[in-house]
Amino acid sequence: MGTSTSAEAKQYFSNMKVHKKDFKYIGAADEDNLSLAFSKKRAEDRKNWLAAHKYGTYLDHSKGDVSYTDFVNKELVLFSIADCARSIPSIVDGFKPGQRKILFSCFKRKLKNEIKVAQLAGYIGEHSAYHHGEMSLVGTIVGMAQNFVGSNNINLLVPQGQFGTRHQGGKDSASARYICTYLCKITRTIFHEDDDLVLNFLDDDGLSVEPQYYMPVIPWVLVNGAEGIGTGWSTSIPNYNPKDIIENMKRMIRGDKPLTMDPWYKGWKGRMYSEEATKYSVWGNVAKIGPRKIQIDELPSRMWTDNYKEFLEKMIVEEKIEEINAQHTDTTVSFEVEFKESFPFENVDVPFLKSMNLIKSINTSNMVLFNQRGKIKRYNNVIAIMKEFYSIRLTFYEKRKKALLDKIEAELMKLSNKERFILLVVNGELEIRRKKKKVLCQELHDKGFAIIITDKKKKKIRGR
Repeated sequence: MGTSTSAEAKQYFSNMKVHKKDFKYIGAADEDNLSLAFSKKRAEDRKNWLAAHKYGTYLDHSKGDVSYTDFVNKELVLFSIADCARSIPSIVDGFKPGQRKILFSCFKRKLKNEIKVAQLAGYIGEHSAYHHGEMSLVGTIVGMAQNFVGSNNINLLVPQGQFGTRHQGGKDSASARYICTYLCKITRTIFHEDDDLVLNFLDDDGLSVEPQYYMPVIPWVLVNGAEGIGTGWSTSIPNYNPKDIIENMKRMIRGDKPLTMDPWYKGWKGRMYSEEATKYSVWGNVAKIGPRKIQIDELPSRMWTDNYKEFLEKMIVEEKIEEINAQHTDTTVSFEVEFKESFPFENVDVPFLKSMNLIKSINTSNMVLFNQRGKIKRYNNVIAIMKEFYSIRLTFYEKRKKALLDKIEAELMKLSNKERFILLVVNGELEIRRKKKKVLCQELHDKGFAIIITDKKKKKIRGR
């Protein structure tokens, strides 16, 4: 729906059935709220609308009539927030909810042996309360395992089978019942198991599911990048070199300023130039190998081979190209292109590269993420993301250290109790035969034994 008018709003809602309630159109306030929700011209207003929402606000469904204003501000806003949450990752772990549920289920299953993606999707749906479509979940699993040029710099899942190639940008992956996956060894190094002690695991109708966010050792959202479009907000973050990220984290630990990083894609052999503070020019590799012939052995990052082949074939139809010889593989690019005499080709210069779609731009001006408090925030540059993550990660190291000490103290208390109990029984100072459990427990309490409570749900030991 574009710019909303009174007539359009009435027609729109007259075709809707929402809890079998009657929507009443009141006047200017309702029209303004409908325009806020649907007008393309009020995208900035929608950002403020989402930011102003107070959690706990909901629509009272016991009422017979619902005004447009209440529907927009108490019901539609919840959908819009959920839409953004599914589309925009968190700065803390770089995940959207679906990716987080996948990782949680893989950790819970201790997925070290391969399993079919279709079976894994079923397990995730059962153990993480996944409420959306199975195809969407399968697509997310496949995306987390892809490792072709232009996809993940570090894939968290191992791709066993056809998980897609750079020919079609991963869209050529096989059906979920034919491909298998399991956790990469590096995954638990990045998302350390000891951090699980201090994560805030969520509850979905009595089922313990994934945490609010995981806590990687480096800003994960920068490693594999992110793209998404929600309500009022969108985000676009390119991939960065993990080695550069780690070096910058070390610099901040030493008290030095982090260095500016350029986008980087594993296995990509093209060239990248910084044009402005938030804009990069990305070039493919081209060489002139004859009077009217060129060799293309790399495309701009995330330009897929089949798409470029279609572009060249269109130039054949337009009688600009005489012949194309494609010798590329699943991992490399190789096009030999011979132009017709009528095509104005002399040298491989910038105008020629642009005409051949071999130069494109990457912008870093739309880095939008959910912050640690669950609020959407725009970040000016990659360094701002790194600095905020650094402070969060440092706090979690302190929490993890305390949690580990508490765990060790509880284990020490348990072992100490066992040792005392054994010695008392062996030395004849404690008689345990033919005694009721209640009597024995009271006797142990009188002798100063600590009470140890095992919380099976959280798998922690508490003592007092």
